[in-house]
Amino acid sequence: MRRLLSDLANYLGRLVTATRRGWNAFFFTPADPTALGLIRVVVGLLALWSLIVLGLDLRDYFGSDGWADPTVIWQTQRQRQPFAWSFWFLVPDRLLRPVWLACLTILGLYTVGLFSRVTGVLAWVIIASTVRRVPIALFGFDQVVSTLALYLGATFASGQAVSMDRFLRRWRDARAVARSFRPAGSTGGRRVTALEPGIPHPTIAANLALRLIQLHLVFIYAMAGLAKVQGPSWWNGMALWGTMTAGEFVTRDFTGLAGWPWVLNVLTHASLAFELLYPILIWVPILRPLMIAGAVVLHLGIAIVAPGLTEFGLAMIAANLAFFSGSWVRSLVSGRAQPALRVLFDGACPRCRASMALVTAADPDRVLEPIDLTAVDVETLHPALTKKACMESMHVISKQGRVTAGFDAVRSIGAWLPLYWPLSMIAWFPGVTWVGRRVYNYLAMTRPRDIPCTDDLCGLHPPTRSTSKGESDHIPLLDPRPQERSAPRR
Repeated sequence: MRRLLSDLANYLGRLVTATRRGWNAFFFTPADPTALGLIRVVVGLLALWSLIVLGLDLRDYFGSDGWADPTVIWQTQRQRQPFAWSFWFLVPDRLLRPVWLACLTILGLYTVGLFSRVTGVLAWVIIASTVRRVPIALFGFDQVVSTLALYLGATFASGQAVSMDRFLRRWRDARAVARSFRPAGSTGGRRVTALEPGIPHPTIAANLALRLIQLHLVFIYAMAGLAKVQGPSWWNGMALWGTMTAGEFVTRDFTGLAGWPWVLNVLTHASLAFELLYPILIWVPILRPLMIAGAVVLHLGIAIVAPGLTEFGLAMIAANLAFFSGSWVRSLVSGRAQPALRVLFDGACPRCRASMALVTAADPDRVLEPIDLTAVDVETLHPALTKKACMESMHVISKQGRVTAGFDAVRSIGAWLPLYWPLSMIAWFPGVTWVGRRVYNYLAMTRPRDIPCTDDLCGLHPPTRSTSKGESDHIPLLDPRPQERSAPRR
């Protein structure tokens, strides 16, 4: 008996220790926040879209004389939830439009990840207040978006990746590095990258937010599957037929499927099996991609059948991003082999260093390798390059060995950095290339430099000016006396 009690006590001690370790490892192990940044972007866009749509009939939804009496809604909310709240009940009719515009501004800042710690909380307040003020327009979409916004705002982790906050922080760091003096005797060239790496640091807050979203998502699918099991139409395989012929959301004619009952049976049982198995199989790493693909197919299928549920499907797909690997998501943009581009810039040009700092601050994962051409022999990088040509304009060498220069090089860089994708696409519009090349050439020709050089070496042709005597003198942009090079200045 003594040994039995002793073994039982030892087992319970090991069980408690293992449970504590498992709990800490599950919730409090630092995780990559990249997926959270993507979820924030989707949630912000969906919340913006929803509020814009409500704003088309602002007084009808939020006004004192709208479709739903605010007094009745308030009393009903308080009866169901004693601590229910919504700031929309406090907004007078004359201020509805200004408050609505302020909410759109906050949601816009939240979407791009600016002031994310504050806007993350305010975005949830806006979404939750809107849901409680307009219950007549409440659907599953609103509940999912509100839940995701809650977890993102409560953990303050939504802006740790894929955000303007992080970009601006890295840009300030890169600018400070680019403005610093080059150490005497240094042969490595000028640095124009931030000290903080492009890959975001794993954090406990990010892991906590991801786990909360994952657990809530598993609960949603489990409850949906268990609820459907109670309906006889899900057992006989005709549940989807009733959905396809419902008139509330469906806009297409699916009556042709009446002659294919086995297709309806397969789709019905497959969707039910997915919802029942998802909460278990999603935790198996080798099966996780299949479960995520199944979720995407399921919700896209629902959107095709019932376009009115498209927003709900997008919100659920965004929640499934919580199971994505951050490194895999970044590899979709940066590729698996870095760097994708080698960028040759004039390290002796303050304007060039500042431009490169702006570019490298948006680098997600060592996509670019900045190379100071004043510190290397460019012919060793690519046989087609010359020092004179590189001094005339910035050059980019792709991983395949393709060389582009000037405005075309800038456009190539933008195509690799997600933050600059919109600008890169605009650069292909008719006429933009023609203007862009001329503007770039002018800026390159008139750029200042810290270290003087000869005109033959730089390949620059500065403009002329008229003197007071009416003569036209050629004013060199750089000091033509290389033996008297001045020290770099800030």
